[in-house]
Amino acid sequence: MNIGRVVRKIVSTIKHRSFDARPLLLVQPLDMSLKPKGTEVLCIDFLGADLGEVVLIMKEGSSVQQMLGDKQAPADAAIVGIVDTVRLHDRTIFDKSAPEATGAGG
Repeated sequence: MNIGRVVRKIVSTIKHRSFDARPLLLVQPLDMSLKPKGTEVLCIDFLGADLGEVVLIMKEGSSVQQMLGDKQAPADAAIVGIVDTVRLHDRTIFDKSAPEATGAGG
C-alpha cells in the first residue's frame, strides 16, 4: 500500500462492466515527505475521493479484483483510504484540516 494525491478525474463512458458506478482517478504516488514519487497510477475509487486529497492506494490486482467481485476485471490499483494525518517521528507531515493541504500541487 502507498500514499498518493488525486490529480485528475478520468471520464470514460465506455468501460469494463466491473467498473460501472466506480469513478476512475489518476493518483500521483508520494514519498513520506509528500513529494511526487514515480509514475501516476489509474485507480478505481471505492470511497469518493476528491481532487487534491491524499489517499491510500492499493496496487495489488487480485485484491482489487476481489473488491470488485470480478476475477476477470482488468484492474490493478484502487483507492482504499482517505488520509487525514501523516506523522513521521513525532512531526506532522500532513494534516487534511490545514489550509495548505488541498490542491494538486503537493
